[in-house]
Amino acid sequence: MMPVTRRSFLGVALAVVLVFSGVVPGARPADPVRAQDDDGYTVTVVGGEDAPQTYADQTVEGFAFTNFTYRSRYPGGMEFKVTITPPDGVSVRQVVLFYTFSTGKRGRVNAELGDNPGEWIAVPYDARGLPPWHEVDAYWGVRTTDDQGVDSQPEHAIYYDATREWYRAENEDVLVYWYGMPEELGQYVLDAMAGNRQKYQDGFGMVLPYRPLSVIFPPGGDWNEYKGDETVDDTEFGHTGTIIAQAGSTIQRVRTLEPASIRADCIWNPTDPTVEFQMNQAASTTTHEVAHLYQQEIGVAGPGWWLEGQATFFETFEEYPVHDRLRTLAKMRDGDLPSFQGDGPGGGPFTVAEDGCTHLMYDMGASFMRWLVAEHGGMDTYLGIVNEMARAIPLEQALETVTGMTFLELENEWRAFLGVGEVPLDVLDPAAALDDPIEPFFAEGESVTLPAAPFQSPIYNYPTTTSIADAMCFGNMPVTILNAGSDGVMNWYEVDCMGMIGWMNQGQLVAQ
Repeated sequence: MMPVTRRSFLGVALAVVLVFSGVVPGARPADPVRAQDDDGYTVTVVGGEDAPQTYADQTVEGFAFTNFTYRSRYPGGMEFKVTITPPDGVSVRQVVLFYTFSTGKRGRVNAELGDNPGEWIAVPYDARGLPPWHEVDAYWGVRTTDDQGVDSQPEHAIYYDATREWYRAENEDVLVYWYGMPEELGQYVLDAMAGNRQKYQDGFGMVLPYRPLSVIFPPGGDWNEYKGDETVDDTEFGHTGTIIAQAGSTIQRVRTLEPASIRADCIWNPTDPTVEFQMNQAASTTTHEVAHLYQQEIGVAGPGWWLEGQATFFETFEEYPVHDRLRTLAKMRDGDLPSFQGDGPGGGPFTVAEDGCTHLMYDMGASFMRWLVAEHGGMDTYLGIVNEMARAIPLEQALETVTGMTFLELENEWRAFLGVGEVPLDVLDPAAALDDPIEPFFAEGESVTLPAAPFQSPIYNYPTTTSIADAMCFGNMPVTILNAGSDGVMNWYEVDCMGMIGWMNQGQLVAQ
């Protein structure tokens, strides 16, 4: 394996007084900025040099696997090579490299013949898509011309970064790699994950069956190198984290000290951000993304506001008081907030609200969950809802089953807690927002055959093309008009297409 440098720090000093400007120049990690505590926090320096690996020869059922080697070509893939010599009279038809992540989830890539006799080469992620420091167990699967098969024994490989040095730290909760930030960043991540252990257990009813990996890039565009184009710097869009569920990993970059331009006018921005703010926020991002790994592991699905709100609910650093943000925003919107009903609230990481801030649906979801836990039975209630959803029960039904209240009753009670009015009628009944239909129009009860083209036409949840379209109706299919109205520009119709109920506009029903 690659050579490493290990640093262990013991002491009691704590002093973070510098303001970190963003990316540290050069390839080496930042120097330490404080002594560590008595827990024996250990940082290992890895990477920064090519470290090819050669594995022992194997013979399996007469097949010889020799010259088995591995080299990381990060960010352009993991290169495995082997020479396969079959028994006399046997011809190899296909060779596949199989690899398994720490999650137990597998991948595969077809091998190609190399330049040397019997040589095979396989390069998972040669088109990029995998950040460094993922570990796999890889083996060769051989298929012969007479459809016989044999597999080699697996060998371990780490997707290392030979272009720069990284820091590495670990505890039982997480394995974390980072560079371009102080050495103590790892301690923030380890502490956040350790502190969240019981909350994950209480909220999901389990701990992950694997130890998640957290890969943290510094501020700037570096993290785009694994995605395919390191020349792209999307810092000003403010995106900071994602996951690779198959690999059990979270991928993120540290936020810049100054807010990204998309949220430069957010009224909740810190007035004097420091490196400590950056590291707290980065550690909290890890706990957010790990919550998404839990969702994937137990199969929780639902509306976007619930999934992102749930991940925000498990964050460990509150950048601003979320209830106060929503109350303030509601005042700026004349006492209104969007509803969870129907399509649910918009407002993702790239949408700016009236307060200059982003992530509205994240904050609304997290606020609702905090209130639900505080007012309706604590984490036992929360876990009950999650368990229902893990059985593919819709969120609305899960809430009612566990709390005994309807989704609408719960939302209105939460809105009252925030000082916001009840869900508006036009959200509960989309037709209430429409005026009388404009002549000519199709009447209620009428059957209309859709035009032959397009082949499929969307059925919207609400009478607007910006609404979600959960279903499609085929061309030449009959639909029954259930309701009709006008938005002032065109007529909209609530229709029944083979039992699928939703909204279509005049243009969809009339051949052009």
